[in-house]
Amino acid sequence: MVPVANGPTKPKAFIALNDGDHRNRALYEELKAHVKRTIGPWKYPRGMELVDSLPKTATGKVQRYMLRNWPSQGRSQDGGAT
Repeated sequence: MVPVANGPTKPKAFIALNDGDHRNRALYEELKAHVKRTIGPWKYPRGMELVDSLPKTATGKVQRYMLRNWPSQGRSQDGGAT
């Protein structure tokens, strides 16, 4: 979630690619266009970050609580903000 001053938090997407190449700008733009076409504007993530891997439990579930406080490491692709 992306906090907004004096307002509600906005959704943020963390995307882990299978090939691990998080610098592929063309793929990022394709994902962004797909999301805008398929879901409503109130659900569209305001931030998107391509990451190497997601934090998981021993059983393989994504640890979402860790993502809320996960520091951006310069890999953000949400319009230049990290």
